[in-house]
Amino acid sequence: MAISTINKAHANDDGISNPVVCPVCDKTAGMRLFTAVDTSLVAKLSAEDKNVSFAVCPLCHSVFAVAKNYARERANGTTVIMTEGDLLPLERR
Repeated sequence: MAISTINKAHANDDGISNPVVCPVCDKTAGMRLFTAVDTSLVAKLSAEDKNVSFAVCPLCHSVFAVAKNYARERANGTTVIMTEGDLLPLERR
């Protein structure tokens, strides 16, 4: 018998960032921001961070992890400005 609901991840659309230079294509664009939240029982019991923020370049479609400080301040309602340093390229495997 299979367990049907092991993974309970939800993605939220967080809008668009201020214009920032993409580290991959070197063009200026507003990054599309998303947050993924794992609400499974395993995630609740583990000490790992359950929220992951990422950004997608609308021009070259590169995906970046967003710095924790930027994501936390934006979620708290603080006016923040994204810079290239807030974008951490995700590696392909």
